[in-house]
Amino acid sequence: MSASYYQLPLDLEGILERRQLPRCSVQESIAQHLYLMLTTYFGESRYEPDFGCQVWEQDFEAMTTMRWKDNVQHSIEESIRDYEPRLTRARVDVAVMDFELKNVSQRIRKRLEVTVNATLYRTAEAFAFQASLFVAPLSVD
Repeated sequence: MSASYYQLPLDLEGILERRQLPRCSVQESIAQHLYLMLTTYFGESRYEPDFGCQVWEQDFEAMTTMRWKDNVQHSIEESIRDYEPRLTRARVDVAVMDFELKNVSQRIRKRLEVTVNATLYRTAEAFAFQASLFVAPLSVD
């Protein structure tokens, strides 16, 4: 497939100046869209309040329970089904790990590992995506 997708973040100044915007492959575009889903909380998008995932709706104290992980996993799978039509048969795996920050008062944080395995709708090619998010408090890798 040709690189007919725009790369995120969009260069709004470039749009106004009618410059050619950077392009990316369909796989990169899907990966960027999935990452946007993961880092968006419900209601953050004014025009699509259901866009996002449940990671940011949950109490971080309950992060290690199986129910929390199952809820987050189902939420991500539902978002992919609803907002990423370029993928089929998406399977999501969610893992929560302790991560020790060295040289920062030896703080332990929670790291959320999200893996998505799916198939591209048009070509039936395998697609894999993996992202790490530090939560409680939130930051990205």
